[in-house]
Amino acid sequence: MNKINVVRIILSHLETLRDHSTGRRSWPDIIFFFGVPLIVCGVALYFKWSLYVDALNALLAAFSIFAGLLLNLLILIYTFASDRNHPTGLARVRKEVVRQLHDNIAFSVLIAMTIAVVALVGVAQLKVRDPSNPVHTGPLFTFFLIYLTGNFVLTMLMILKRIYILLNQELEQPSIRKAS
Repeated sequence: MNKINVVRIILSHLETLRDHSTGRRSWPDIIFFFGVPLIVCGVALYFKWSLYVDALNALLAAFSIFAGLLLNLLILIYTFASDRNHPTGLARVRKEVVRQLHDNIAFSVLIAMTIAVVALVGVAQLKVRDPSNPVHTGPLFTFFLIYLTGNFVLTMLMILKRIYILLNQELEQPSIRKAS
């Protein structure tokens, strides 16, 4: 069971939600990343939103692709972390950003896989009921899918910003190479 324990991935992701000027946990960030999807879910429940099989199939396909692409991005981040041609000050900042990216991407892979599994179960349940009748998900599946998708989108925006910062630093700093 320890081989599939993902608690460390979740905790590492939460550790990246810090105020970098103080080093303390940023409660506004935590509330934003986990509260905004809850608000959207509340709106969805209030208006009785639901998803049909076509939407579930689209989510299943999209997040299966996202999971694969993000796994490849993890490998790319690993190779980026192993490059050591930087001055000491930049190397420290770069190492921290790469570590945070690693934690955020791993969390995103976990969320993408969870969405794909929930969507797959939802499709299977809807097909079992009556394949000819266009039925929709109930409030529980809708809540989970909307919440996880909202959290995924916000996390991907954070990943995009961190990759932008990392590459921007990389492009602005001249590479230090040993003279041969």
